[in-house]
Amino acid sequence: MYLSEINTYPIKSTHPISIKAGYLFPTGIGFDRNWMVIDANNAMMTSRKYPKLLHVFSCIEGSNLRVILPQQDFLIPLVPLPNTPVLVKHWAEELMPAWPQNPALDAALSDYLGLPCRLVYSASLQASEVIQTASFADAQPLLLTTTASLAALNGRLNEAIGMDRFRANLVVSNLIADIEDDWKRIRIGACELEVTYPCERCVLTTINPVSLTKHEHQEPLRTLATYRGLEEGGVGFGINLIVVRAGPIAIGDTVEVLP
Repeated sequence: MYLSEINTYPIKSTHPISIKAGYLFPTGIGFDRNWMVIDANNAMMTSRKYPKLLHVFSCIEGSNLRVILPQQDFLIPLVPLPNTPVLVKHWAEELMPAWPQNPALDAALSDYLGLPCRLVYSASLQASEVIQTASFADAQPLLLTTTASLAALNGRLNEAIGMDRFRANLVVSNLIADIEDDWKRIRIGACELEVTYPCERCVLTTINPVSLTKHEHQEPLRTLATYRGLEEGGVGFGINLIVVRAGPIAIGDTVEVLP
């Protein structure tokens, strides 16, 4: 087995950046979900409810992140200077401190999405102590999927889908479907990762990231429910992980299952 894809999503719920090599920090792959779009109530906005976010692109240029909207683009620093924080609503009950970024970008985002919103950076990422959950990731720092599991799913669907539906950070090329369910700990390059729990899938998987249309029959969730049900409810595809040993990774790295 080997690592065949590495993705980072600098702005939560937007288009990923696919890279050939990167670094795994305790908080995950570099720059992943460091930023998030919030509404007028300082609550998280995601592409589950606002699919147009999937057409917000970004790329790293030197020490900046270029945020690309359909009509214009903006540069913001990869490591923002601290400013007056706002408390934002993520998934947990406890609010997270965040720093607003660029008023002009906020105005453009608001115009694009059709409601007041702004982009914020997680202030916890610059805390003096490392906080594993400092980013705006949904659950754990990393999400991993495998090519064999996708092939098994596509074999059951009337119309095949791509791995982009599952928004994984790491994709492993392998031969046995759903074998990742049994993994406890893995090594990729110099990094060691610990599996925490399966990734429960949501309605976002039913949205075509190109056309932004939702599948009328709720696929692939409907098919996943026939064989990928989770004990606690819902359906699973992929696994969540934490970083036990940080370090560099690259496409082609061997993936080793540890006891």
